[in-house]
Amino acid sequence: MIFIPPRFVVVDDKPEHLTAILGVFQKLGTPCLGIAYDAERELEARSFAGVRALFLDLHLIDLAATTDESRHFAVIAGILEENISLRGGPFVLVVWTEHEDSVRQLTRYLDESLDPQKPHARPLAIVSLPKSRFINVDTGEPLQGKASELRDAVEAAVNEKAQLAALVAWEADVQAAAGATLSALMELVPEEHRNTASFARGLDEVLSRLAREAVGQPHVAADPWAAITSALAPILADRIANQQVPPGALETWRAAVTWEGREPLDANRAGMVNRMLHLAISPSETIRPTDWGAVVEFPEGWWNDDGLRSRFGVTLGQLLGQEFKIGRADRERCHPRLIRVGAACDHAHNRSGPLPYLLGLEIPSGVERQPDNTGTVRLPASEWSSPTLSVGANESPFALAVNSRYSLSVTRADAEGWRPAYRLREQLLMHLISHASSYLARPGIVQF
Repeated sequence: MIFIPPRFVVVDDKPEHLTAILGVFQKLGTPCLGIAYDAERELEARSFAGVRALFLDLHLIDLAATTDESRHFAVIAGILEENISLRGGPFVLVVWTEHEDSVRQLTRYLDESLDPQKPHARPLAIVSLPKSRFINVDTGEPLQGKASELRDAVEAAVNEKAQLAALVAWEADVQAAAGATLSALMELVPEEHRNTASFARGLDEVLSRLAREAVGQPHVAADPWAAITSALAPILADRIANQQVPPGALETWRAAVTWEGREPLDANRAGMVNRMLHLAISPSETIRPTDWGAVVEFPEGWWNDDGLRSRFGVTLGQLLGQEFKIGRADRERCHPRLIRVGAACDHAHNRSGPLPYLLGLEIPSGVERQPDNTGTVRLPASEWSSPTLSVGANESPFALAVNSRYSLSVTRADAEGWRPAYRLREQLLMHLISHASSYLARPGIVQF
């Protein structure tokens, strides 16, 4: 898909006003999507997928003269709830009105009425602008020389929230780094192919070479996108981290990052932050049970004494009580998992052979491990434990405990039917693999 969702979106019920406002944006050289509002037709949510500044008329429906603005406010709330994307990111709501008090009322209304299960639909800021500053509201003609004024007003609205300004600037930096990465790819095209007729062929050679080196020639056809991404993602990340930052942007970031609190997060908030950092969750990210780092539900038919004896040589009680130190009262609250591990290069090159998994247990926050006869909780050295995690806003936080001694290997065909819960991102996964490798490779000597 080559069409990027627009960052500026204008919704208006008056076609002449919509045309005039789009004309102002055109004079700025800024792409802007105009949507004619019709109460009888649903808006297309995909139009709002990447919006950063949403311009709405305060009165999108015609009503008899009244001092009650709640129906107008309800229309705006409905547009936000039904169209703002869960993955779209922060945005500013710009309301066309000359009445500041109406905007304050709208702000209170949205704070009280927007669905609390849709926090992404809440604007980071709500500002008012009078249309009459930029267009002739009677004739629908743009006013001369007012385009830059609109640009300054939008920039002021964004800059009013330094955090929003910083994130929008970061997004632009990422796009610039992506463009620079693509430009670097173009430079690799051989000189003899740098013409309109054969440029695509030359680029095919470059991409094919990168893909083969990233995952091995036999596996490029299975997922060429993943192959190219594995080659280009490290380059893109390096360009993002090391590009030159203009002095003004640095000042914006200093204004955006000022909180100096030292109090620790509670388990719920820590789980949410760590989820963003360390977990991939479907459906926003594709997760297969055979993916490197995939955490899958333990097969239900195995979670009994016979199933565990045949695979690990222990009963359910021995595993939970002696290895994971979970008391009887808490065992039903814990969920067994299998974590796909193994060498990164084996996964990247899709090597043949059985896939290795380690046994883990999701232990809810607040569950105390059981002490031994001395009153001390002694966890085995083979155990690795994650930071506090959460897989959903309404799910209880937990830690994933993984025992390096309890591993199994299965064929890819056998694992395909397993149900993935989430995937550990590379940083946390490598921490787990490093712990397991160190434990399994620790030396021992005979001594007296």
